Amino acid sequence: MKKTIMVCVLVVCSVFALSAAAYDRSDGFGLGLSAGYPTAGAAFKYGIGDFRVIGLLGYSFDKNIVIEAGVQYDLSRFNVERTPFYFNVGLTAAMYFRNDLDGLSINIPIGISYFLMDVPMELFFKLTPGIRIHSASVEPNLGAALGLLFYVNRKPARTV
Repeated sequence: MKKTIMVCVLVVCSVFALSAAAYDRSDGFGLGLSAGYPTAGAAFKYGIGDFRVIGLLGYSFDKNIVIEAGVQYDLSRFNVERTPFYFNVGLTAAMYFRNDLDGLSINIPIGISYFLMDVPMELFFKLTPGIRIHSASVEPNLGAALGLLFYVNRKPARTV
């Protein structure tokens, strides 16, 4: 586990070094991967300025297929050594399927996004606290994910 985290940190740091000093956030449709717990899979975002529609089609560690959809809003921008990041929060709902509907969850993803300038890509990290509803119980649900999105029809957003 420690090796995996170290590799992820090194990849993210090397990608930051490849980014240009000029900066512009991507809008449009982004497709990519989200790796995390409890769900990993194909992720998408459609962004217009600070507002984004997000989704995921994936597989959870408790052997369920997951469909997730929601919205995200970029609350603020901050810099770490002149590298701009966006702090965002949202609301998502997920459905878990095994043979049929196995449960629902309502989550509040809290994340950080970094958009590369020269390549239409976004790196993101999110924590997803929420609740999961089974047929007989309601329990807390906490997840986290690290992901990469490639914007296929990049539209430069206004510079902040």
